[in-house]
Amino acid sequence: MNYCKNLFKTEDGSMSFRIEKLNESYHSKNGAITESQFVYIQEGYSYWNETNKKGVCNIFEMGYGTGLNAYLSYLESQKHHSKTYYTSLELFPLSVKETACLNYDKFFKTQKDILTFENFSKIEWEIGQDLSEHFNLFKKEFDFEKFEEIKKYDIIFYDAFGYHAQPELWSMKNMQKCYDMLFFGGIWISYCAKGSVRRALEKSGFEVERLPGPPGKREMLRALKV
Repeated sequence: MNYCKNLFKTEDGSMSFRIEKLNESYHSKNGAITESQFVYIQEGYSYWNETNKKGVCNIFEMGYGTGLNAYLSYLESQKHHSKTYYTSLELFPLSVKETACLNYDKFFKTQKDILTFENFSKIEWEIGQDLSEHFNLFKKEFDFEKFEEIKKYDIIFYDAFGYHAQPELWSMKNMQKCYDMLFFGGIWISYCAKGSVRRALEKSGFEVERLPGPPGKREMLRALKV
């Protein structure tokens, strides 16, 4: 279902989209880049790299959205010597025209051999591609509720729209699916701090932490598969 999207500027100056019909935005009004960097990179990807020495990191993202989490992970991967395989699912991808409205490149000074966000956004769907020595991206247009995965992951970025907009994606069934998709010691990370989601994660077998959230949000959740 392709809803009408309104472009807006968040508090840190980076752009995002809002869907009025769902009363939902792709990012926090307090800062798109700020939120993604804090939640998924600082408390997710970087945290995992600091606590693991596997040499290879497998990330699964539920909700590709604007591609910002994937792009920040790509930039972060250049700081590490391990290879990162990034798989992202999105049922309703943005068009190239829509992503061209996002101003993220003005916030990053990339070297000549590093892709800009604009070029990163043009990477084809349904084909896994090495974007650098350290980063492989695979974007799939598919419904997470119908998704069946044999492969295991080290990190899950759970970035669905909020519970009020997509309650089915925060169900016990889908939290259990996330648990089953992770290696032991793997982490699930999200901006969400809703009590029912935390309880569903715990019932699935996760050990759940309530962490301080990004600007404008008191808490967020990180869950460890034990």
